[in-house]
Amino acid sequence: MATDRAPSTALVGRTRELDELLALAGISEPAARDVVLLGGDAGIGKTRLLRELGARARGAGHRVLVGHCLDLGDSALPYQPFAEAFAAVPAPDRDRLADRFPALAALLPGHAAAEAPGVERGELFASVVAALDALAADQPLLLVIEDAHWADASTRHLIRYALVQGFEGPVHVVVSYRTDDLHRRHPLRPALAEWVRLAGVRRLELAPLDDGDVADLARLQASDQLDFEELRAVVQRAGGNAFFVEELLEAGHGRGTAPGPVPETLSDVLLVRLERLDEQARRLVRAASVTDGREGFAALAAAAGLTEVELDAALESAVDHKVLRRQGPDDYGFRHALLGEALRDNLLPGERRRIHAALLASLPADAPPATVARHALAAGERTTAFGALVRAAQAADRVAGYDEAAHHYEQALELVDAAPDGTDEIGLVIDAAHALVTSGQVMRAVELLREGLAQLPAGAGPLVRGRLLVAIGNTAYFANLDREAHEASLEAAGLVPDDDTVLRAEVAALQARTLAARRADAEATTWGERAVEIAERLGTETVISDAKATLIRVMVRSGEDPTTARARFQELIVRSRASGHVLGELRGLHQMAFVLFNAGALDEAEQAFAEGKRRAEETGWSWGPYGFDGRYFGALMAYLRGRWDEALDLCDVGPEAPPTLAAYLGSISLLVAAGRGDVPQIERTLPLRVWWRDEVASAVHSSAALIDLYAEAGDLAAARRVHDELVERHDRMWDGPWFPGRVRLTALLVGQYAAVAASLRRDEQSALVAHAAELWAAVEGVVERHRAFGPEGRAWQDRAAAETARLRWVCGIDAPEADELLRRWRSAHEGFVALDDPYETARSATRLAAVLLATGEVDAAGALLTPARATAARLGAAPLLGEIDRLAPRQGGGPVTLTPREQEVLRQVALGLSNGEIGRRLFISTKTVSVHVSNVLAKLTASSRTEAVAIARRQRLLDD
Repeated sequence: MATDRAPSTALVGRTRELDELLALAGISEPAARDVVLLGGDAGIGKTRLLRELGARARGAGHRVLVGHCLDLGDSALPYQPFAEAFAAVPAPDRDRLADRFPALAALLPGHAAAEAPGVERGELFASVVAALDALAADQPLLLVIEDAHWADASTRHLIRYALVQGFEGPVHVVVSYRTDDLHRRHPLRPALAEWVRLAGVRRLELAPLDDGDVADLARLQASDQLDFEELRAVVQRAGGNAFFVEELLEAGHGRGTAPGPVPETLSDVLLVRLERLDEQARRLVRAASVTDGREGFAALAAAAGLTEVELDAALESAVDHKVLRRQGPDDYGFRHALLGEALRDNLLPGERRRIHAALLASLPADAPPATVARHALAAGERTTAFGALVRAAQAADRVAGYDEAAHHYEQALELVDAAPDGTDEIGLVIDAAHALVTSGQVMRAVELLREGLAQLPAGAGPLVRGRLLVAIGNTAYFANLDREAHEASLEAAGLVPDDDTVLRAEVAALQARTLAARRADAEATTWGERAVEIAERLGTETVISDAKATLIRVMVRSGEDPTTARARFQELIVRSRASGHVLGELRGLHQMAFVLFNAGALDEAEQAFAEGKRRAEETGWSWGPYGFDGRYFGALMAYLRGRWDEALDLCDVGPEAPPTLAAYLGSISLLVAAGRGDVPQIERTLPLRVWWRDEVASAVHSSAALIDLYAEAGDLAAARRVHDELVERHDRMWDGPWFPGRVRLTALLVGQYAAVAASLRRDEQSALVAHAAELWAAVEGVVERHRAFGPEGRAWQDRAAAETARLRWVCGIDAPEADELLRRWRSAHEGFVALDDPYETARSATRLAAVLLATGEVDAAGALLTPARATAARLGAAPLLGEIDRLAPRQGGGPVTLTPREQEVLRQVALGLSNGEIGRRLFISTKTVSVHVSNVLAKLTASSRTEAVAIARRQRLLDD
């Protein structure tokens, strides 16, 4: 382990960073509880600094555990660094931990993790945190996780959980990573941005050493005295990188010989050193470059073609030449990971294949399946690789490593022609699709299942086809492909005999769900009850939960009391959780949240969505069906209730999220952009629109936002096209043109018509009024088909009616009386007040105030405009502020109040810094800076950053 031995040389140039680490890690400041994220380029000195930290921690009486994230490519093991750290705990302590925390057995060597029953991700994560706390009970503990840039997705989730959860005892954590590996799409990059915003998390970046420190390091490491020119050459060529200094010296630069040209890449520098090794040592290190450190000496000797005696000599030579180093009593590793990478890349294809084959043949029977698969694939042993990949996928699935499981399953399917006789290939396809769905790749799962169905042989029996059809129906349902889901369920119902079998119960539950989605409630009830009947006889909890959720949904739609419905869902949630049926639990939370939302119980609905998000994170279903919905609808609720910055935070998931789901969250972000008049977002969202077409809610939200944004940009024709395209797509792909979201789109589009109508010619006004009449007729058609509209639907229905009346009033075409117009706008305003939707309340209040002003009720209008202006300023809703100012211009731009963070951002704006520069200075994201700047401009009623600074100076808002 990198920090497991005492440093052999003095630490050069890192005194300040070491002092800071010692304080943050609780060595010099015992009360500290900070977590440190230690970054720096490869070779910059992170490992050396951590080795010093480890030595100081042990000297101060701390227990030190170290785990490494390994660069295993496609064979990443879930939670590798934590498993390695726990492996260093003495066996008696490990046994006690296993007894006390059974879920931890999967990470403890010697505790039969492969045979252990599956555990929920939340239980595993909580056990890890509790186990570390238990180890710290008698002495402080320092946990070091190295090379997090190679961490698998499951490890990143566990690190995040530990940072959020925190520790009760003196547990200190340091996580290191390479900054030069963090390209724009690297999954660790957004994770770091999130982690560093958590309380008690500090980020420490190692800068290159200065020239004086590099010279000191070179003098310290050179066995011979370096003259000035030799030393200057090393300093110039090292670029402040400690590892480059070492490598340049070891490669002969500055050792009394004329230095050759500086290698263009680090690989060139590293490979020069191999020429000084003897043949046996070269064979050894080339073989070692393809290992993951778990094969053992016997396998390594076989791969290098060495006897035990030759292996000892080769090890000694490699250590003497500082290619390998001792890492423990019986373990060796490359002195730097980049050495192994350079060697591995330099192997010829035939040589690499022979080494992998030798390692595969020498692996013990209990070797990790991912390790077996990696060597078997590279050696061309397809049958062996297939079996190992399936076992690796199953092992990852047991510990909620769904991302890794999906990848292993897909690799196995590519080798299915090499599968042994008797392999359940259909089951493998279905398992792969399940892992893809759970990791958020729903459309990929649909495609995989479609392909499996298309490739079924002509003689495949009805049960085989039925299994695939049920899987397609369920997955298509999750992907909002309602028509495909229903067609699959119908075909499956005709193929699978109506007997007491699990498959028939699954068919009945699927039929119930797809029929309920089509509002064929009577048929859905019949099928749902049949599913429950069969499943209860067979004791199949998953089907019982599925069918009962559908039955409760239908009952709610038929008018059942929301309190009763909530109790039914709560019972279902508890039963699903007790049986370990995650999907059933999450579906229950999701549907209960909507029952509460439609009943106007917004606080309770938000709590249900938040609980769904929390349970999804705990169980590894963050991107799976209903799990993702907790985040998605949580963000939507935050938007609707006027917490726009919170909504943006929930939508900011970075590249680690599946692109479809990131695009769905992007539709919520776009609503905030529309409210703030951020017209450039129209172009920035073009790449996301293809994904919005696959999901009804996202299609409606994004279309609503684009109607407002196009209108703000002055392109009313484009706003109308957005409306028409969604209606056409809904009719073609989903369930006809009569969808509830159409009421909201009509209200927004007609509202934009009314906003510009006064400036149009008479014929243009007539065309708008005629189109608005068509839109209102469609609204009436929607209402007729959806009689059970909730409070939100009724509020938008009233708003659509009010906007239609406003348009006729502005145009003077079939204009309503003032009393009718006031009545309609009061009704719309009251509807959004009841919904606790501050933005739409403020918009409705502003338009009601316009009618009041026109009828001479100035005081009543002012009473509405004052809170509306305050809401618009708080939200940064520039278009609404402009609308209010046109009705009642602000007098003199009176003093305003900025939050401390807004003042901080404004000071940076006054210095002329860009949003990106401000974000780096204040350690917040550029998006968050943009939000604060928008808020400041709105509060100061400024049209530019320069004007905002001028107003702030006049009002003495920048005074210290």
